[in-house]
Amino acid sequence: MNIHIFKIGDKILVVSIAIIVVIFIAWNAFGAKPGENITAVITQNGKVIKEIKLSDLQDPEYIYIKGEINQVILAEKGRIRFLESNCPNQTCVNTGWLTKPGNKAVCIPSKVVITITGEQEVDIYLY
Repeated sequence: MNIHIFKIGDKILVVSIAIIVVIFIAWNAFGAKPGENITAVITQNGKVIKEIKLSDLQDPEYIYIKGEINQVILAEKGRIRFLESNCPNQTCVNTGWLTKPGNKAVCIPSKVVITITGEQEVDIYLY
């Protein structure tokens, strides 16, 4: 008695799924990675103080903002944050690292805003 466990349709399905998995892995391995081509824009009172290409940084960079409220911003490869601030509530410091395009950190008393720009990842597709 000759019993076939897999029929031709089953084999086609398994091969199709394997091809899709290989394409998906290749797409993720060779496509653009998050953190590539991102720039931090630091503004105060709506005026650009500095733009830093985070994807190109090799060494940490400290940005000192002096005024009524003194601040230190730390930029490293692929990320940036408020490191120190003498503002009253420290919300800007507690925001932590900004790494993705669209992320923002704001110090309202000093009117300093850090914004990450670049290619955004797609979270979901809707049809």
